[in-house]
Amino acid sequence: MAPLVLITVAYGAGIALAYTGIGVSPAVALAGALVFLVATVWGSWRGKRETPFFLLFCFVFAGYAWAGLSRVAFPPELEPFLGHYVKLRGTIAERPVIYPNRIVFTLQEPTVELAGESRRGPGKIQAAFYFPAGPDGRDESKGAPLQEVSGRQQGENGLREDEGSRLEKLLPGDRVLFQGRLDLPPEAANPGDFNYREYLARRGIVARLEAQGLPVFLGSGEGDLQYLLRRSLSLVRQRVEKGIEEDLHPAQASFLMGVLLGAKEELTPDDREVYQRTGVMHLFAVSGLHLGFVLFFFLALARLLRFGRSSTLFLVAFGVLGYAALVGFPPSVTRAAVMGLTGTVAYLWPRRKSAPASLAFAALVILIFHPGSLFDAGFQLSFAATWGIIYLAGPLGDRLPLPPGWKGAVTVPLGAQLAVLPLLALYFQQIPFLSLVANILVVLLAGLVVNLGLAGMILTLLHQGLAGPFFLTAGALTLPIRGLLDIFAAVPGGTLAAPSPPWFLTAAWFTLLAIFNWSFRSGNEVSFPHFRFRPPARRWLIPSLVGLLLTGFLLVRGIDLSGTPGQLRVTFLNVGQGDAVLVETPGRRSLLVDGGGKPAFSQSSFDPGRQVVVPYLTRRGIRRLDLVVNSHPHEDHLGGLLAVCEKIQVGEVVAPPVKHPTPLWLKFEALLEERGIPLHRVSSGTTLHLDPKVRITFLHPPPSLLTGTRSDLNNNSLVMRLEYGRFGFLLTGDIEQEGMTALVEAVRRGSLSRELLQAVVLKAPHHGSATGIVLEFAALVRPQVVVISVGPNSFGHPSPETLRFWQEQKATVLRTDTDGAVIFETDGKRLILRTGRARDVSHRS
Repeated sequence: MAPLVLITVAYGAGIALAYTGIGVSPAVALAGALVFLVATVWGSWRGKRETPFFLLFCFVFAGYAWAGLSRVAFPPELEPFLGHYVKLRGTIAERPVIYPNRIVFTLQEPTVELAGESRRGPGKIQAAFYFPAGPDGRDESKGAPLQEVSGRQQGENGLREDEGSRLEKLLPGDRVLFQGRLDLPPEAANPGDFNYREYLARRGIVARLEAQGLPVFLGSGEGDLQYLLRRSLSLVRQRVEKGIEEDLHPAQASFLMGVLLGAKEELTPDDREVYQRTGVMHLFAVSGLHLGFVLFFFLALARLLRFGRSSTLFLVAFGVLGYAALVGFPPSVTRAAVMGLTGTVAYLWPRRKSAPASLAFAALVILIFHPGSLFDAGFQLSFAATWGIIYLAGPLGDRLPLPPGWKGAVTVPLGAQLAVLPLLALYFQQIPFLSLVANILVVLLAGLVVNLGLAGMILTLLHQGLAGPFFLTAGALTLPIRGLLDIFAAVPGGTLAAPSPPWFLTAAWFTLLAIFNWSFRSGNEVSFPHFRFRPPARRWLIPSLVGLLLTGFLLVRGIDLSGTPGQLRVTFLNVGQGDAVLVETPGRRSLLVDGGGKPAFSQSSFDPGRQVVVPYLTRRGIRRLDLVVNSHPHEDHLGGLLAVCEKIQVGEVVAPPVKHPTPLWLKFEALLEERGIPLHRVSSGTTLHLDPKVRITFLHPPPSLLTGTRSDLNNNSLVMRLEYGRFGFLLTGDIEQEGMTALVEAVRRGSLSRELLQAVVLKAPHHGSATGIVLEFAALVRPQVVVISVGPNSFGHPSPETLRFWQEQKATVLRTDTDGAVIFETDGKRLILRTGRARDVSHRS
């Protein structure tokens, strides 16, 4: 193995150790690195055999120290400003990113002002401004192309023409002023969710401001060379984007900008799902494919101009680094740029080439400038895919009986897909089995799109009209690409849902892949007259292949390491303002109560069913729900169930006997009929026999539904009780005071047993609203833990009176908006409580 590879691995190991929080300060680690550096020099001078180990330990400590020194923690001096509306001044650090419904700025050198006080802390602050809604309450900016948002058709977005022009003119280096609410970025709310706070922290962003309006321009740093360079790149990119959008249909423009510039902001959730299911999402992460075309273009140009070696290298470096700067130097581009320039030097000045060393050098460069990149999915996927191409594509091409013209077309994507397989399961919970075929067919067309797009990019800088034919042809090619991808995405079984694998399973896959490659490329058996020579490495070929097949099966099947057999697990998911409760019984049956959702008047594109519930079920390895319960058909309980029933196999659905013929409910009924999922209407007295060890009883609504209440739909919600051993869980939907009073009256009449209302865990009625307080009801339930399923809302949920009431009842109150997912596990004798945003575990008996 090349020494540079070992050095990079050691340096990366140090970074990984720094992020585990083992408690060693960066200063101590730096001292350790210096000690081992001295030991390396001494050992080299004295010819000690241990010298290489001293050098590797030096890089381990150096990686640890540099990662610790590079991390930017939230500055304590900004603590008093959190949760308040403040003024924020700062310098735009990078090109503002425009999404369909918002624009996001990253400010460096931030100064926060509140009530005459100001603080200037280290790190950066992200400021987000959400575009105003249209007159009908709908967010008109969704789906609008970049230039429509930034100045061409502002009236459709609720922005005036002067406001759009201001957005278009704001560039890196400009000083701006925002006003808005300052908060910490959100953490992962449910186990396995994307942790946005950690992601921003790795980029040096310590806080987030939701702006009340567009920024006020304060001036620009025209004398700053860095500002001038960033401004020039932003202007070039704006010109390219404007040229693409003026020549193409919005759908084609968003595809071409994604492929050429890595701009994924305009991709819809449906687009992303198609690209992930077919395994071609890498086309929208500018990488070696794109840099390769740029490199060969400038090499051909240098040859045409009869440049010498030094001039050729300068021209290629200018083209490659310029393109990389234009797309923002993401890890995949930086890796490809470093490897491409290293390969160009080796090509111009022939010498011993080492692809692994070039790959390691590229990783080392990125980790020196951005140590936190080690934990980014883009970094890991890019380097894993390249490792697979380097180590696997060649040997597979030498051994597989393929026509010469097809070897590279098959083995390159095959090597890359084998290398990223566990990472696809980890980050996307999907393994696209048809991705090999999709990549072979699509990448050939995508190569033409990239070539035409690159030519258009260069020509549009000279004159806008010159690029039109190239952009139009590239846009036309996106139609067959998308058509092929839609066909592959619709193939049943073409993509398998896969739970997030544990670290040891991922490590086992890469280890077995390396052993298989070592054995596969070690040579063939040679037969002689009296004996047969078999290389020792070949003995590992079949065992490693069997190990890969077994590990691949486990990656798809999943390994459940949480909990122990024979336990009931109840998870209150954080789905924002809504309910979603997952019940997993000791007999491995699964029940989902509600799926979250968004109100019909909401401007948000957030779909908790698609973006929270389905991914969580997949991470848990749940491919089938035996039962889905809709407590009542309000949007924040029903909306997410559509995605659940589309993506997950469902046995049956239960709902209350209420009529609510809204478009959402009618769509849900049509989906159930299309999927052949039976719908049952139930009321009080119904029992479920989902698992013989778990007693499930519906306590409400009564057969004669409540009428004339504050909200008949809420008060006729299904109320269900789960009982396992000594513990009961009471799930109350959105019943209000009238519904709770009806339950108390049923106990008084004797039609409902008092014991059935008692529960150790109570889901607070109606998200903890002020209408959820009835003293007699609380006295009958006597909960030890009250869970409030709530998110950001304009209704005042949870009510301070409700919080105070349950605290006075000596109950522990947990909220999904502050505590994240709330998880209970019980064997019937002991109850274990975990929260998504806390590491401690509490036990109740």
